[in-house]
Amino acid sequence: MAVPTPDLLLFPHCDLHLALTGAPPLTVTLATREVAVPMANGYTVTAVPPGQCVFEFFAPFKDKGHRFDGLPTYDSTTGRITATTPGVFLFQAHVGTQYLVGRLQVHRSVVGWWFGNDSITTALDTTVAHAQPSLYAKFSDDAGAGTDLIGDITGHGYVQLVPADTRQLVVSPTGRLRGVLPTQPGAPWVLSGLFPGLGGAQLLNVWVVDYAAQHALTSEAGGSDPATLADKHNVLFLAEGFRDQDRAKFDALVTRAVHEMFEKPAHEPYGMLRGSFNVFKSFTASQQHTVTCGYRVAAGEERIEAGQAKGTGFPIPSNQIGGGPVYTLEELVRRVGLPMRGDQRTNLVATWQAQDLDIDPAKITDGLVNAWKQHQSIGILHARDTFFGLRLGQRLADRFSGNGPVAKPAADTVGDPGVKAFVARLYEFYRTRSTRNLVLDPRRHPPELYMDPSELNPATTLMRYIGSLKVTDPPAAVGAVWQPDDQKYQPSRGLVALIANDGLDGGTNFNVRTVTAQTVNTVQGVAYVYANATDKRELRRDPPADTEVNFDEVIDTVSHEFGHSFNLLDEYEEFRGDGGPDEEKPADLPGDNVSRLGFLRVGPAPDDRHIDPGKVKWFQLPRISTAAALLADSVNVTSPAAGLKLTIGTRNTAEWQQVQKLAAEVRLRNFGIAPGGQQLPLDITPAHYLEGLSVAQVLPGEGAIVLTKAGTTTFPTFQKGSIVFVPLKDKQHQPLMVVEPEVLAFLRANHNPLNQDPNHDDTNPKEDNPVDIPDFSPPCKSARTIGIYEGADTFAGAHYRPTGRCKMRMETDFCHVCAWLIVNRVDPTFHALLDRKFYPESKAEKKKHE
Repeated sequence: MAVPTPDLLLFPHCDLHLALTGAPPLTVTLATREVAVPMANGYTVTAVPPGQCVFEFFAPFKDKGHRFDGLPTYDSTTGRITATTPGVFLFQAHVGTQYLVGRLQVHRSVVGWWFGNDSITTALDTTVAHAQPSLYAKFSDDAGAGTDLIGDITGHGYVQLVPADTRQLVVSPTGRLRGVLPTQPGAPWVLSGLFPGLGGAQLLNVWVVDYAAQHALTSEAGGSDPATLADKHNVLFLAEGFRDQDRAKFDALVTRAVHEMFEKPAHEPYGMLRGSFNVFKSFTASQQHTVTCGYRVAAGEERIEAGQAKGTGFPIPSNQIGGGPVYTLEELVRRVGLPMRGDQRTNLVATWQAQDLDIDPAKITDGLVNAWKQHQSIGILHARDTFFGLRLGQRLADRFSGNGPVAKPAADTVGDPGVKAFVARLYEFYRTRSTRNLVLDPRRHPPELYMDPSELNPATTLMRYIGSLKVTDPPAAVGAVWQPDDQKYQPSRGLVALIANDGLDGGTNFNVRTVTAQTVNTVQGVAYVYANATDKRELRRDPPADTEVNFDEVIDTVSHEFGHSFNLLDEYEEFRGDGGPDEEKPADLPGDNVSRLGFLRVGPAPDDRHIDPGKVKWFQLPRISTAAALLADSVNVTSPAAGLKLTIGTRNTAEWQQVQKLAAEVRLRNFGIAPGGQQLPLDITPAHYLEGLSVAQVLPGEGAIVLTKAGTTTFPTFQKGSIVFVPLKDKQHQPLMVVEPEVLAFLRANHNPLNQDPNHDDTNPKEDNPVDIPDFSPPCKSARTIGIYEGADTFAGAHYRPTGRCKMRMETDFCHVCAWLIVNRVDPTFHALLDRKFYPESKAEKKKHE
């Protein structure tokens, strides 16, 4: 696994608020972050020295030609930002080759403030401050400025945070909390906050947890045996957002999940591999149920109950409105930003074109524009106090840095391509991760321990907790089996299901495929409540007391997310088009079930979309009639002849006696799973793969066979876990691969993907049927036909997958390629059964091969 590159941080965050009166000056700090040595210690955060930072501002709502007028200024010596008039400004901050984009809202004054948490849990730690309370403010109503009334002032230094006792709790300069002593049930520590000139102190309860203390692990019914940890794939279920009163609910959910995952045909091949899995669970209660929503919500219809305003809103930005040939709201926001409060502009499409924004008017309707105008919120949802600190969606404030700042032009000149490039860079601020993205909240996990969730973060409190897990009978610490190690393959890596007691739709595999997180339902609307119906400041989620569980959805999501842990990438389409310049990269994608145009393209022309089937890595996968896994490293023998002795166990030696009797060809493949789980492309060098072998001896008493090959006297060593197999062959004794010969011949002749619908611009959420192929009868469900189909890895074009339907694309079963890869990793002795029961072919094709 590559070590994460250094990145750039902005303190307090990237969505800033400055008050011209009644608040302290706004001072910001840029810092670099890089991997500590050893990496298990987290990251080193270093402030950038004065004078090395550059801030460049831009006024997006001003008329073209005036967007560089009257901008705020940044003093690189003091770090202070100053402004003269209210308004909304985007900015680019950069140090050397690294940059961040953000937003600054300038207000006349602050009207009030409050904690954005009802309580907060932080970690016991001797050096690092973990959780950061959210702080929200209400600002003056500055007519015409377009600024929000409610803003996030977390870390701005406006509020003084003071613990009741520094022997219990310490506050860092950035407003994070370090637990000194753990709290006891019902007895939190107390933190006070004071904004001078805005009333008295407000109080917040703080819970301190020792995540590294040993936590209990229990076996789930059905044959889970701690004594077999080293030999099996171990699944771990963790609870997030389940309170003490929800323990029985979590236990029941896990029991049903395990039963259905290993019993329902829709989740094969997990069922056939049940004997290779252990299942465990661990429960620790949270203070609140449901998780933190990072996104804001667009208000829906409201009602008044007991002085509270209640309603149901939808996440911002939404991908539920628009789509097909029209932009979704999410796509439109990425291009034009969010509407400013009180926006009275007309003919917005023409305005956006004049402002150098990257839009296609043909993909914008009046209905979409009207929906966009309403796509704004009044308040900010309180954070929820859950044990591990998951966050659904993303705050605009929580951004990641990039490389290659864009130069700011000298003036906002019409027709200047430099202006267009600069504007495009600044509007990156409005690009957020999916609203169903469920990851660790950076306000609960400090920058010294937690980088981008797509990176490996071994020192978070979540990984501390997992590492602390133990079984009690007999007592043993077992959490290490789930700790990622990029130096060796670990069977249980990634088989951690963090179940969040939340009805909103969410699920993600994060931390480089080491943890999956999912909610228990797929609700789109967010129930909310304002504490005061007339003064809409404090906004909270209003979830039901008992969240409804959609069990089928939970199991489908767990099965899908575990697919990521087996190095399978998403096959669905979330974004239209090809996905930008990345598809031109000549290297293949690391997922075993996806590829991209830059790697597969036949010719050198960048506009040539023809693909080379000879480069498709899953076309290497053989169909198998008999297989066994080596239980020990192979041994060279000389008697009765030079050969290779393989220990395979006594379970299926009778099959190998039949192989010997039929003089069938045997092949041998060395164990070849990378530390991160990657299997493809298959290594076909002699040290890793041998063909043309035959069975010379079967030793039932030893559970072993001896293979020989004409003209060979010594053989390379094949490791424990390697696969010995007999390839399935057709009537002409030619080995069969998972892609049918007729399909492969068709692809070689046409060099195009098999999709009947050739549209590679608009997203398609459905399964794809293949085009008609001469002399080939597809399976009953033709979308199961194995080949290459365009639309994968979240993009509609230039990314490819093996079949027209798969659990990695939609809520269905795994395609045969993905199932083959899971079987090959967990227990390759089941390859023959997988082929007999599930290989997708018509009766006509089956007869051809018999």
